[in-house]
Amino acid sequence: MLMILSVSAQTGSAINVRGTVTDAAGEPIIGANILIQGTSTGTVSDYDGNFTLQAPADGVLEISYIGYRSQSISINNRTTIPIVMEEDAELLDEVVVVGYGSLSKKELSSSIVQVNKEDFQQGAVSNPMELLTGKVAGLNVNNTESANPNSGSSLQIRGATSISASNDPLIVIDGVTGGNIRNLSSQDIESMTVLKDAASAAIYGTRGANGVILITTKKGAAAPGKAQVTYDSWIGVNLAHTPRAVLTPEEFRRSRRGTDYGDNTVWYDLLKRDFSYDNNQYLSINGSTNQGHYGASFNYKKATGIDIISAREEFAGRFTLEQRMLENRLQLNGSLNARRVNEDWGNTGMFDTALNMNPTMPVYNEDGTYYQPTSPTGARNPVAEMKEIDNNGQRLYVLGTAEAKLNLIQQQNQLLNTSLSYSLHYDDLKQQYYTPSSSGESFWGGYKGRANVQYQKWYTNRLEWLLNYSLDLSDHSFKAVAGYSYEESHWERLQASNNDFTFDNIKWHDLGSGSFLADGKASMGTGASLSKLIGVFGRVNYNWKNLVMATLSLRHEGSTKFGKDHKWGSFPSASIAWELANMSFMESNSDWIQSLKPRISYGVTGRSDFGAYQSLATYSTKAQYFIDGEWVKGYAPSNNANPLLGWEKSISTNIGIDYSLWNRLRGSIDYFDRQSKDLLYNYTAPQPPFVYPNILVNVGTTQNTGVEFALDVDIFKNTPVQWSSGINYSYGTTKLKKLSNEIYEASYLELYLKPGVGTSEYFFRVQEGGKIGQFYGYEFAGIEDGQMMIYDNDNNPVAVGDANPEYKRYIGNGTPSNFISWNNTLRYRNFDLNIFFRGAFGFDIFNMGTYGMGLKGAGTDNVYRTAYTENNELSTGGGVISSFFLEKGDYLKLENVTLGYNLKPKTNKYFDHVRCFLSAKNLVTFTNYTGNDPSIVRVNGIEPGVDSNSSYPTATQVSAGITLNFK
Repeated sequence: MLMILSVSAQTGSAINVRGTVTDAAGEPIIGANILIQGTSTGTVSDYDGNFTLQAPADGVLEISYIGYRSQSISINNRTTIPIVMEEDAELLDEVVVVGYGSLSKKELSSSIVQVNKEDFQQGAVSNPMELLTGKVAGLNVNNTESANPNSGSSLQIRGATSISASNDPLIVIDGVTGGNIRNLSSQDIESMTVLKDAASAAIYGTRGANGVILITTKKGAAAPGKAQVTYDSWIGVNLAHTPRAVLTPEEFRRSRRGTDYGDNTVWYDLLKRDFSYDNNQYLSINGSTNQGHYGASFNYKKATGIDIISAREEFAGRFTLEQRMLENRLQLNGSLNARRVNEDWGNTGMFDTALNMNPTMPVYNEDGTYYQPTSPTGARNPVAEMKEIDNNGQRLYVLGTAEAKLNLIQQQNQLLNTSLSYSLHYDDLKQQYYTPSSSGESFWGGYKGRANVQYQKWYTNRLEWLLNYSLDLSDHSFKAVAGYSYEESHWERLQASNNDFTFDNIKWHDLGSGSFLADGKASMGTGASLSKLIGVFGRVNYNWKNLVMATLSLRHEGSTKFGKDHKWGSFPSASIAWELANMSFMESNSDWIQSLKPRISYGVTGRSDFGAYQSLATYSTKAQYFIDGEWVKGYAPSNNANPLLGWEKSISTNIGIDYSLWNRLRGSIDYFDRQSKDLLYNYTAPQPPFVYPNILVNVGTTQNTGVEFALDVDIFKNTPVQWSSGINYSYGTTKLKKLSNEIYEASYLELYLKPGVGTSEYFFRVQEGGKIGQFYGYEFAGIEDGQMMIYDNDNNPVAVGDANPEYKRYIGNGTPSNFISWNNTLRYRNFDLNIFFRGAFGFDIFNMGTYGMGLKGAGTDNVYRTAYTENNELSTGGGVISSFFLEKGDYLKLENVTLGYNLKPKTNKYFDHVRCFLSAKNLVTFTNYTGNDPSIVRVNGIEPGVDSNSSYPTATQVSAGITLNFK
């Protein structure tokens, strides 16, 4: 099949030229572009790789095809021209961003994965974090309220290993550490690079222990003197999933669970919007000159949650500029990202209330006011709580950078440059809250309304100097970077609250008018903190004949957060790789082995994500005391001094291999062993000498081991339908190796106190030698006479009412040991189809829904229907943590299906390229778990697998969009 792209007049004598386009193995290439140089006349190869066209006898053919090197072939009066296309080594020559620089992919010797914009999550993506979902083995993106626009995703690389500090990776945006990814438009992101092992992350010192994600934004484009304008628009509709069924009003009456108030109210449905949507509009202008480039983008987003209140509106602008001068000796760069966000927060916990409310209660009184339940104590009308309480906030994100770069040496084989940069990362949040006199809180509190206003701001000033040097000596090449970094981080807070107002409509705008201020019961608070971080660092990359690649790095860093005797530390790393495919003994296999590169790395990183002043003795205000006839504010110690307080240290070894085979199969295999030492934890402080009963010290050790596997394969290649598929798989576990030393001792850790008044049970217990995420409770032993039975220490069944804490044992684990994702892209002509699956396996979920509402004896008014069907024989579970409420959380989810159509208009003055898409996200989840969607259960961190927010609706989002690239 032939397709004539265009026809134009030719000069000179014309002849008919025929040919066949094949790859190196002789397989025909379908759809290769054949163009007569200097014209717009051309054609494409057919199903057998054949082509024919009329061309000048002395003309030149230009042949191109994705994944192959472009060629220019002179016709020279030939009528038959065979063309053999060579694989493009671009995949190996691809530039990968690393800490403080970049390398070609073939030079990497550590565990680094770069995801470019072409490989991001397809379809409509509002939260930039979701672009990486399932794209990197060992990286888990977890969102517990994905249908709530104000909910963010948590990121975790290779499991959780810290007990008290954060387990989130460090985010670096265009070289600025600690940036907020929600400041960016997803359309502005060019690539994301994940530094998974310590060898690649050690150059970030005390902040690299949880891995690093480097985000590179788009820069100017297009030919000099010409602007490239892009408009991207999409809108999505959220279709809520059906929740777990509770008793209907009629079933509730038959069960005689409570008072029949005579109404038929489906509380849950009253909290959902009739129409929930996500709207994203984006416009960018990018261009270049002979001496630089420029870019600007504007983004508007508006989204509403499934609940009737939650909403988010964003206004954003981004500007970038580069200017070169003095014959490219001096380069000036600048960028500014600013985003204004308006948020409305609904009380999403009311969905739980709505499920367990008496369905015969009315929503309104006869006079139209909201009905207020008077039993049990603290009961609230969930519709009134959602609609009447005003809870909102305004955020401002700013990220600005300025850089001057001086090229000192510019030779063909030698480059030397130095740069000085300044950046400001600024976030602030103003929150307003008002609950009216008609609310449940006011009813039970005995006052008329409560107002609260809070303002917080975070900002970091950063100054950095870099020196880059590269030298190419034919067989040997070197790249080196050295630098100095200074950061100063600030936080401030102002809060005020008052109660009992005469009018509700004034809300928080006249905070002083509440009576609690005159009575001395209003609250006011301020706070501030400052921390500084200084580091010097260096790295050397060595490449010998593209056979042996090695990297050495060192960072020496100090922080004001640490104790006076432990402020400075050093973080070294080393890695080496051997490209077997380039060895002489592999030449006979070069037709099917393009790359086979084993590598090994070792590094030391730190973790310092904890509050300032933890190493110092501090005091805080306490109660007032009546002394000598007057009330005096009292102060008391709130923290013990610890001059030895330091960073948590992560020592990591990674062994891996990268491969590229048969020009269609690529991937990597990694094994990692990461030990986190000197873990921070609050221990009981001996008194004396200490004054405060607890102290934060470095004692414990965890060990995290696992394997990762990544595979990308071109299943159908050079065929009418092309199919590429990628699989990412990871397995890992974390153990607590050490918890005590000769001074500070603990037999075990208890984590996540069970919700409820007066409760003393914890979901998790971790002891030395045990795994992180282990549930600790009673083992279910069956049902006798309607009672739950558990096992005692002799494995004899006893009634749950006779449970003794000594009977508790490890009953499950909430951390998935296996993660998998499967991405498929099919292309046919102008159409492309992306189908994406992901799943997690090997973990348990504690079903809080069943625990609280799944049995007939539950203390709530309404219960799940299963209490009278599957669990009809069981009246009560005793209100204890037992394996009865644990279920396998394994799931496989069809996460995303996106169908796109690409059009490149032939004769059009306005559009260079047009793309339309239709996408559906979160379509179906295959699981045996009886709660809500198991993928929304929090599994990141050290308290995983508790389904504590199963009632907020999940949703399928169906979206449609268009991208216009203007000429």
